Amino acid sequence: MAAPDGAGIAMLAARIRQAGYHCALVNDRSSDWLALAAASDALLLVVSRGSEAEAVLQRFGAPARAIGIRHLIIADEEDSDEPALGRYVPAIKAFASRLELASVEIVQTGKGNYDELLRCLDTIAQEIASAPGQRTETVRTQQFAAHLVCIGSEPVFPGREYSISIAGQETVATLTTIKYRLDAATLAREPLRKLAQGEIGACTLATLEPIALDDRASAHAAGRFVLTDRRTGAIAASGTVDFALRRGTNLHLQRLSVDKNVRANLKGQRPCIVWLTGLSGAGKSTIANLVEAELSRLGCHTYLLDGDNIRHGLNKDLGFTPGDRVENIRRVGEVAKLFVDAGLIVICSFISPFRAERAAIRNMVADGEFIEIHVHAPLSVCEQRDPKGLYAKSRAGHLPNFTGIDSPYEAPDYADLVLDTAAVDASTLAATIVELLRSRQHIPRA
Repeated sequence: MAAPDGAGIAMLAARIRQAGYHCALVNDRSSDWLALAAASDALLLVVSRGSEAEAVLQRFGAPARAIGIRHLIIADEEDSDEPALGRYVPAIKAFASRLELASVEIVQTGKGNYDELLRCLDTIAQEIASAPGQRTETVRTQQFAAHLVCIGSEPVFPGREYSISIAGQETVATLTTIKYRLDAATLAREPLRKLAQGEIGACTLATLEPIALDDRASAHAAGRFVLTDRRTGAIAASGTVDFALRRGTNLHLQRLSVDKNVRANLKGQRPCIVWLTGLSGAGKSTIANLVEAELSRLGCHTYLLDGDNIRHGLNKDLGFTPGDRVENIRRVGEVAKLFVDAGLIVICSFISPFRAERAAIRNMVADGEFIEIHVHAPLSVCEQRDPKGLYAKSRAGHLPNFTGIDSPYEAPDYADLVLDTAAVDASTLAATIVELLRSRQHIPRA
């Protein structure tokens, strides 16, 4: 951290380590401080000369509170006299009170005097060490409400799966909803469908496995958590639990006499999801239709889920923003999972541009029940075909967020099949898929 007095900052860092607690030292010009502060008990915010302490607090205070920091020290580098400092102390105290911080201290260090700052650090360390442990009820739940801050460069979306680390427990978690974004400066609530880097959201999350939470987890370190990207391991967000949702404790899977195996045996096939992904115009729907027709001719039981058809009904409320695309595929995955449970071979034809959502659907079903097929054609070929006129609309600026133009497509890393529709005709490629199903014993051999 850049600071006017490097020796003084080094001394502060040493004192913090000696005190035995985690305090993040942040300069008011820091931009990547959230990851550094994610596990800290306190935030030492150094306000440089010429900066407005109140504005700095508004920028840093709400994100710090959302990731679980409850003690704040503002070290003001101005060398003005006490009356000048006093002008903004009431406003700072009022804003800090709205954030429900346990303590906030404002210390003037502009003349190189760090004694008062060290005293504050020692006081906070003693408060943390001597705080009585509240006895609270432990709840095992799979759903909870929380405030979190997006830390990574990629936005955080509802419906996307993340790895969660909380109170020594690790599992998979999904943001089910973002109730609102919290404006860091005004604390106003704004509707939002994704969180970009640095934005704060009030959210609900669901975990794959039950986790143990204190009933008032937000008052404890046990209520702090970190979300990481499942592919890269990079930190995506950090936050604090507000409260466990009891509805997550009262749901139980009903055991049924007729299960997937019974239904599949009646049909003489092994159910699976055949997932066709690729750019618009690559040929997904054409191939999917040919595959289902051939399987039907062979006496197989199938269902075809097509992107456009789904958006006429189940997903007609969704647009084409990245967040809506995530939710679109999440819903389709849940439907496809039900069809697999019914013993069907379900063929899915969707652009499905993000690897994370396709991986999440793979994880919904048993090993071998998700077959990912990349239907590939160069962008130039897709544009030449342009069967729906979508590329032309996008190029003309009338269709924003169009995959391949101004929205990314993430090709599969390890597809079960890659079909080049620019080089091979659709009937031959459809026959390749049917043969793959035979070789994996999803359908009987001819």
